[in-house]
Amino acid sequence: MLSIDNLICEYREGDGTMVRGLVLPDFRLGNGEACAVTGPSGSGKTTLFHCISGLLQPSRGSITIDGVKVTTLSSTEKARWRAKHLGYVFQEPKLLPFLTIGENIRLSAAMAGRTASAAEIAEWLQKVGLAGYGERLPAKLSGGERQRASLVRALIRQPALVLADEPTASLDGANSRNVLDILLDYQKHSGCMLLCASHDPTVQNRFAKRLTLKKEGVQ
Repeated sequence: MLSIDNLICEYREGDGTMVRGLVLPDFRLGNGEACAVTGPSGSGKTTLFHCISGLLQPSRGSITIDGVKVTTLSSTEKARWRAKHLGYVFQEPKLLPFLTIGENIRLSAAMAGRTASAAEIAEWLQKVGLAGYGERLPAKLSGGERQRASLVRALIRQPALVLADEPTASLDGANSRNVLDILLDYQKHSGCMLLCASHDPTVQNRFAKRLTLKKEGVQ
């Protein structure tokens, strides 16, 4: 289970003004549940994901995932926890540019303690419409293709929690539906928790549960 209590993220702007970027008093997501995260730009969707993943330490509050209080872990402990339990589809794909797509995916699996075979990687790439792309460098792919490769890199870990930040933003209609189908199918069959942030009503409507964030602004 994912449990969030009294979460607040604040930061200072250049003029010293304190800005409250995220406020979430209480949220629960059970194992095997999926939830759409909605809200206007600046409401803190990406900030929330960064806090859950341990990439950002909130100003106040706690985040507990399957009994592990992520907000109290050291940076090293957070990195180890992330590698083993989390699949993160970033809004901007973060593929290593000097590795091929196949190598990026294989490395992601290895960081989670898994060995991904060439056949498994090829099967995943085929699912997302990238059959035969395993030997290409990220620079040779379009933005949408890199996003789909990032999806494979996240799911190849067999994570217990998946964070997908605008996973369909750079995709056309057909690929958007395919990526969403893959995410929801993985969630259903693996029993993982899935949080999907999106501005797209078509994406939002595929989720029975929603978390809507509000823009907090200057305090």
